[in-house]
This record gives sequence, structure tokens and C-alpha cells, in this order.
Amino acid sequence: MSVLRQTLRLATLHALDAGAVALAAIAAARVMGVASIDQAVLPLIAFVLLGLNVRGSYRSGDARRDVNRLVTGVLIGTALAALPTTIQSPTPLTGTFLVLFGLLSVLTLVAERRVVDGIVHAAYARGIGLRRALIVARGDSYRHVVASIGPHQVGRPAEDQVIVGFVSPIAKDGDALGSLDELEQVLDRYDVSELIIATALRLEVMATAAEICFARGVRVLVLPIAGSSRSVWAEPTHVGKLPAYQLHPTRLELPALVVKRGTDLILSSIGLVVGVPLMALIAACIKIETRGPVFFRQRRVGLGGNEFMMWKFRSMYHEAEQRQDEIAHLNAYGDGRLFKLQGDPRVTRVGRMLRRFSLDELPQLFNILAGDMSLVGPRPPLPREVACYEPHHLVRLSVVPGLTGPWQVNGRNLITDFEEVVRLESEYIEGWSLRSDIEIMLRTTIVVLSGKGAY
Repeated sequence: MSVLRQTLRLATLHALDAGAVALAAIAAARVMGVASIDQAVLPLIAFVLLGLNVRGSYRSGDARRDVNRLVTGVLIGTALAALPTTIQSPTPLTGTFLVLFGLLSVLTLVAERRVVDGIVHAAYARGIGLRRALIVARGDSYRHVVASIGPHQVGRPAEDQVIVGFVSPIAKDGDALGSLDELEQVLDRYDVSELIIATALRLEVMATAAEICFARGVRVLVLPIAGSSRSVWAEPTHVGKLPAYQLHPTRLELPALVVKRGTDLILSSIGLVVGVPLMALIAACIKIETRGPVFFRQRRVGLGGNEFMMWKFRSMYHEAEQRQDEIAHLNAYGDGRLFKLQGDPRVTRVGRMLRRFSLDELPQLFNILAGDMSLVGPRPPLPREVACYEPHHLVRLSVVPGLTGPWQVNGRNLITDFEEVVRLESEYIEGWSLRSDIEIMLRTTIVVLSGKGAY
């Protein structure tokens, strides 16, 4: 239910924002005396919505009320609309029109979201759309926490939730619905959509409780007294009148997933269309130099530990896989969780050139279209490498693997410490934004052309 609720919330907000932006475009056209902007309205809406997504204006919590996010999101959308040839319209859109459109868009969006907040709170007051919340607290402090959240009685609504009771970190604690060890059963029994942690917990206990909730789509809020966990990231929000932190798993959520997937589909499709002649030339060179197939397929591990078949142009002799054990002692990493060999004798002459400029990776555009990979993300490991992982290394499998990523743009094979690779990728996952993906793609172009760390 939590996932459905979030999806409906996102769809509704996008639709209402689209209407507000359309109204701003029509109003700007009338003020400026523009005869017809029918062909420009949809692109203007698309650009502004993209800008709002980039600025995180659709995240849960207080993000939708953040005027700064709205203003900068509109600025991004207006800047995109101002680029030459981005909007084809019988009447060219002048700079003055776009400035006026941007101002009116901010005003209509702020007004629209204020109205939405008013409607939502009116619905909550009538018991419509309230979330069922469970508190983690000790019996002696539970009533105080409930009272601090706002005017409320157990089983009756506070501002936007109904608190069904509490679970305690200790067993047999007063009127608790159960102990924290029984969290899974309590969540399912009471159809909880929100967990509020209002007591200090050990880091490993916090992480376990958060993962149990994430698996069920239950939102996790932590009051300031509860501490924090390195396995999640926290977003400031409010529970009634109290400041709180919403915990998120260290992986992407809606709407970031939608933005990232849409970008992957668009750019990988363009890349395949533009790259067809080059890919045909590479295939011919491979066939001319050595016997064997043009493509090399290898089983890799992706999101959630699921395996998939990754495609590359063959850069080695056909029997190379069978010879890896012979040269394993020459591994540049000295770590079974990564394998690379400088001056690898199994690489062909054509293969050396392909690797020099990462052209052997081009067929992975098909993996991206299929959804097994993304343009940017951690590189997909081999199953035998994953078998050697320690628990904190599994963060690499919490997002869709990428064609390029932070490891590649920070030195590629020059970084031989696996823990450093994991650190770079964890920072990318926890701080993901569309801007960070674009920056990595631009830096990848520079790294590929320089050949730094390639072998």
C-alpha cells in the first residue's frame, strides 16, 4: 500500500504541476501578445518538470513545500527551453517571454502546492488518507513521545497519521504490541505504513529494523534522540510538531528511479543509432584478426544479486577464459574480488585498441535498453567475485550496475584498493542526482580520450 500511495502521490503532483506550468505559459503569452504557443506548451511543461525532478521537488517529506527547490527547478527548465532549437514554434519564444514565463511558473506552482497542502490537511482532519504509524520506544517514554508529536490520543489521528501503538527494544514492556524482535509480525498485523523510532538503538539494530521496513515499503522516521546509522541516509522532515529524520536505503527511490531510467533509455537509444557504423567497423576488424565470435558474453551480478548476461566486443583470443587460472597470480589488484592484468597476453591487437578507448563496452548499450544496466553506476561484478564479498560490499548490488561510474572517472585500473572502489561507489549511491550522472558521463569522455588507467 505504501508503494501505491507514493506512486499516486507522484502522479498527482506531476499532473497538477503540469497544469500550473501550462497556465503560466498561456498567461505569459497573453501578456506578451504572442499569437500562438500551442506547440511550445508541452515542451515547456516537460522542461520545468524535469528541472523540478533534478532539484528533488518530488521527494517525500517537506521537499514539496521547499520554495527554493521550486525556484531552481523552474530556472533549470527555463534555461533548457532557451537553448537553440529545443522548442520548435511558429512564433519564436523571446528572452523576455521566457523570463515572464519563469516568474509566473514559480507563482502558480507555489500557489498550487499551497492549495494541495490545504486539501491534504482537510482530508486528514476527516480521517481520509491517514498513515498508520508504529512507534519504537520504551514504555516509560512512549506517552511522552505521543504527547510531544501533537494533540493526539492513541488510536485517533494526529496531524497526518494514526498511531496504532508501540514496540519496545525490551521484552514484556507494559502495553507494547510486541518487542523489536517481533517487528515483522507487528508491521504485518497492524498494516503499518510508517515507523517512528523514538529511542536510542544500536547501529546494527537500527539497520535491521530499517531493512525490514524497506522490504515492506514502510517509511522510517527517526526522532533526533534516536541517533543514526551508516547503512542509510537521513532526510530532515517533521512528525507533527517535532523535527525528525526520514531514513532512506542507500539506493535510489522514486522519482529518482524514473528520471534515471528515462535518461538511460533516451541516451542509450541515441548512442546505438549514432554508433552503428563504428560498431560495424569494430566487428569487421575483430573477425579479420582472429577466429571466434565478434561478441563476448559473460554472466555478471546486478541489482539485488540477480545475474544477467553482459555483452562486450571480444578483445581477447577465443580461449582466454580457460587460461585465467594460469595467470591469476599476476592480478594487478592482489584481491580475488577484482581481476585485471596489465599487458595481458590474452588480449588481441584489435582488443588492445578497443580497451584503450573503452570501445569494447559499446554493446552494453543493449544491456541498458534491456534494463539490466544503467549508463552510470557501479561496474557489475562476476559471481565468483561476489562470493568473496563482506556484508558492507553488498552496497554495490543495491542499484543497477553501470556502463561507467565513479571508479572509472577517478582512475580506473590505477585504483587497486577494492575498499577504495567500494567507498567511491557508496558515496555515489548515497548522493545520487541527475547532475552527478551527467558529470560522470562528461568526465568519462575525458578519461576515455586520455586513455588514463586503461589496460
